[in-house]
Amino acid sequence: MIKTRYALALSAILVSPFSQADDITDAVDEAMSAYKEGELSEAVSQLDYAAGLIRQQKAEAIKAVFPKPLSGWQASEIDSEAAGGMMMGGGISAEREYSKGDAYITIDLVTDSPMLQSMMGMLNNPSLITMNGGKLIKIQGHKAILNDQEEDPEIILIVDSNAMFTLHASGASVDELKAYGEALNLEAL
Repeated sequence: MIKTRYALALSAILVSPFSQADDITDAVDEAMSAYKEGELSEAVSQLDYAAGLIRQQKAEAIKAVFPKPLSGWQASEIDSEAAGGMMMGGGISAEREYSKGDAYITIDLVTDSPMLQSMMGMLNNPSLITMNGGKLIKIQGHKAILNDQEEDPEIILIVDSNAMFTLHASGASVDELKAYGEALNLEAL
């Protein structure tokens, strides 16, 4: 009887989600083993693999940032992808297009990319923004750049120095563009 209880308890522990290793922890464990054995190339390869899997998970989770279509609008599926360090400085990108008749709004998101630091410098220099015809505005309390000199307005919004949204309108108004900026679920970042 005691052996049966012990076996059942041990089975429950082994089957619990906490004890089941996933691909990420397996790769990290394999990297540790390779490192301890002096196989540095294999250790790097396994860590890169684990980092890639984490980026893929984050690329999927980032989809929650995009708003549902506003009244009268339709939306495409969200495209997202994770780029390794060799491509565009790394990071995660996602895009969704909204349409209403002949009007379109596209929201692009880039996050966790080292390239964002150069954009932060521009956002913190109002003379550069106004020199190119841009205007400083706020979206959900964050600094943003509105370029409305052309027929198709655009808003660039940087959140917490690690996420950049580009909202581009074609045939849509600045007010509609701002409404989509205000509808972003920034808490999901």
